[in-house]
Amino acid sequence: MAAVIDIRNPVDVRRAGMQALNDALGREGAQVFMNQHFNGVGDWTQERHELPEQSFEEFRAELGLVDAEMRAAGRYK
Repeated sequence: MAAVIDIRNPVDVRRAGMQALNDALGREGAQVFMNQHFNGVGDWTQERHELPEQSFEEFRAELGLVDAEMRAAGRYK
């Protein structure tokens, strides 16, 4: 029996949708599907030159702070 999701919660809907895609198509197939239907935004060739110079350790620490903020805000578990 399929799990019941709260369709008013976009996080739950996205999670269930991605799980359905992965189940039906596998990880690679789901990625191909996503690439066909969602266009990227921005200009990566320009934006990559605007990135701050930082070490992997600095980037990882910054990512940890964002993760902690998102968890504290209840955005994901």
